[in-house]
Amino acid sequence: MSQMENTTVASGSESGLIAEFPCTQTQLRCWVLDQLKPGNPALNVAVRWEIRGAFKASTIEAALRRIIQRHEVLRTRFVERRGRPYQQVVEAVDFRMSVIDLRNMPSAQREQRILSIGEETASAPFDLGKPCLFRVTLLMVENDRAFILITAHQSCFDGWSIRVLGREVGEIAAAIDAGRQPVLPELPLQYGDFALWQDEYLGSYGFETEKTFWKEQLGNAPYFEVPTDHPRQAIKSNNGNILSVVRPADFGERIERAAREQRVSLYGYGAAIMSAMLHRFTGAKDILFGTQIAGRDHSDLEDLIGVFINNLVLRFPVSSDASFSDHIHATSETVTAALNHQRMPFNKLVEMLNPVRDPSRNPLISVNFNLQKAFLEDRRYGDFELISAPSQSPGVIYDLSFIMIGRPSGWRMSIEYNTDLFDRSTIEGLLQLWQDIYELALEHPDAPLSALRVPPRGGQVADVPVIELSRFRPAPREAEAASSPEDTSAMSAAQRISALSEIWANVLELKTVEPEGDFFALGGHSLLALRMLSAVRERFGVKADLALLFKEPTLKGFAHALFGGDEDEQGESPRRSPWEMSVYKTGTGPCSVYTLNNPFLYYRLANELDDSISVYNVNMFGAAKDRSTVGASLQDIAAQAIEAMQLGEHRGPIVIVGLCVNGVLAIEVARQLREAGVDVAFSAVIDSWAPGYFRSLPKSRQRWWNTEKRIKRLGYFTGKLLSGRMRLMVFLKEFNLTLNLMQKLGVGGANYTPEESSNALVTDLLVQAARDYKPVKGGAALLFRSQANHPRAGRLRFGWGDAAGQDAEVIDLDGWHEDSLTMDGIRTLALSVEDKLLAERF
Repeated sequence: MSQMENTTVASGSESGLIAEFPCTQTQLRCWVLDQLKPGNPALNVAVRWEIRGAFKASTIEAALRRIIQRHEVLRTRFVERRGRPYQQVVEAVDFRMSVIDLRNMPSAQREQRILSIGEETASAPFDLGKPCLFRVTLLMVENDRAFILITAHQSCFDGWSIRVLGREVGEIAAAIDAGRQPVLPELPLQYGDFALWQDEYLGSYGFETEKTFWKEQLGNAPYFEVPTDHPRQAIKSNNGNILSVVRPADFGERIERAAREQRVSLYGYGAAIMSAMLHRFTGAKDILFGTQIAGRDHSDLEDLIGVFINNLVLRFPVSSDASFSDHIHATSETVTAALNHQRMPFNKLVEMLNPVRDPSRNPLISVNFNLQKAFLEDRRYGDFELISAPSQSPGVIYDLSFIMIGRPSGWRMSIEYNTDLFDRSTIEGLLQLWQDIYELALEHPDAPLSALRVPPRGGQVADVPVIELSRFRPAPREAEAASSPEDTSAMSAAQRISALSEIWANVLELKTVEPEGDFFALGGHSLLALRMLSAVRERFGVKADLALLFKEPTLKGFAHALFGGDEDEQGESPRRSPWEMSVYKTGTGPCSVYTLNNPFLYYRLANELDDSISVYNVNMFGAAKDRSTVGASLQDIAAQAIEAMQLGEHRGPIVIVGLCVNGVLAIEVARQLREAGVDVAFSAVIDSWAPGYFRSLPKSRQRWWNTEKRIKRLGYFTGKLLSGRMRLMVFLKEFNLTLNLMQKLGVGGANYTPEESSNALVTDLLVQAARDYKPVKGGAALLFRSQANHPRAGRLRFGWGDAAGQDAEVIDLDGWHEDSLTMDGIRTLALSVEDKLLAERF
């Protein structure tokens, strides 16, 4: 509906830094995972509530604003200094709740629309550098009924926080309606205080006893996983789905009675069923899975919103000869022992055990199990009631996650699974097996586990490969400009390794590191890796990410992947392409979308396009001004980009996407691909004028158009500044006059960031190459116009004429140039590309 485009979910403007704290261990892990995959939707917490009765959207928003002001963690952002993240609290944020009216939509379509909006809001990424990692959408379905969709980042929110948030939203909103003050408990501390306490605890004697227990428990543990239906990708994906079944009304009473009779907790009973099922399904006798505990073992923490949750790794020896009753008691003892040592942060556990890093797997656990009552208490507040409802999955973290949720309406059993690894039929079989083993244990507690018959599994991988860290050479990494970096082009391979060795030794606190030394085997962990990468960036001006280190953890391999091969041994190295390719999503169908450059703009496109469409980015943001780039023609640059696309036998249909001068490049890439026999459906170009068109205009018209654009640009960015959607420093850097003045005055932050410098370098290279480019009449194109261009650009079809096809459509995008490829713009781009591609080809 159109309302979706007319609303915003924003933390808005920020004001006044008031505090800075170290990150908690859970926040550190979130930070590391976000570094591996920026905006990773699997780190989102998605919640859905139903609200019934007499309520006002404005009252709900006002209640949420008060809660954000009450809890500092909801006004928190993250910054990095020398590879270490810190959390910063700002004084206030301008929170806005999105309201979407579905009351006039036919009921037959409404439910599907609710689900689709839920998926969109749950998976939209967060920028950890901006405060208020929290958004809310209200879906009005009837005058007295609505859904509240909440998405928060795991770095500031956990399951218990849902309960706290629900109570406070209900109480504050009811108080506003009644004209009274809300009755809320005093908060004796804030989340930052907990971060300081945990930082101190990690150096205490109590933490040493935790370490001893977990070393004994997991020191020699195998890596347990359920054999997959499909081979793993080199890098772990987060594509997922959930299958659920609602159990009969008496199921909750039956399992609670059985747990009481066995004198174990409800969770202990459920963990016994889970470990028995995994044993019977896989044949493994050493079962490990993860679970989450609230981590609020002090009363002062109970009323706080924040992330206190911790992952525990549970290990169960299982024998088919044991009875259910015996296995339940043994499992309960394991669970109790783990709970007695629950203060070991998972992040620290990984550091201590130091498992082999594999970018296609989670460390320590691939399976997760949770059993709990719904966090939100179905309850009436004044004239309305809040009711817990199932939410959408923003993305999966584990291969398999088994979830049991008890609500007043009954118990729901769900399996969240990675769709790139498992077929739906396998999960359906697991879901049925899970129910069957519960029934067998409830009816026959003295029966042996072997009494459970496991049906043959179709499509199962015959042999499970031994887990090894994949070794392969990735594409060259993105390079950044840095302040006075060392020139590595003049170094030999041995000199590069020696320079890197100094950094590794300093970070790992070792005297020396040999070329074959493995960063993680030498005691490195994710946080130390971030420090090392930061030092590499500062010294050499080269940006590498954690994924590269996971792929190449040895000093020699990392140096080779980062800087290239040993040119001393081979003489002059062959001409090496400055391009690299990133895989955003591997689709299920033959269609592919390739985006050119601007990698940080297009990663959201993968979430918006249909699952059948693969999405890639090829970029030269690691380029330098050398013989492979300076003076190259646009045709040569396009040929390099095509080589980086690694098409192989793939023959389409393909769409090429580019912004501004990259749109011109997209036209040429498409032309060359068509000549090579590749099925190019069309090019999608944004704000891309045909080369030479502007220069062909009379000088007076050129001056008028430029003046008109400057005035319009000033108005657009001034509006962003005044509305709080842009910081003053960013605003001033948008204009050459103010930028040059700040740089002369030495204003901090006035210089370009490495990403901005890299972007400027690449843009300059492409603009120079495009000056002499003559478009050839040919393939179809889809043209997009942002607010940076006058409507006349659409009427003129950006001057392309027949070179963009005779029927080239022009579609408007909200926002100025790159801004047009943020949330709403990228959605419009995705829908337009998807509709045209699928309509024409299928």
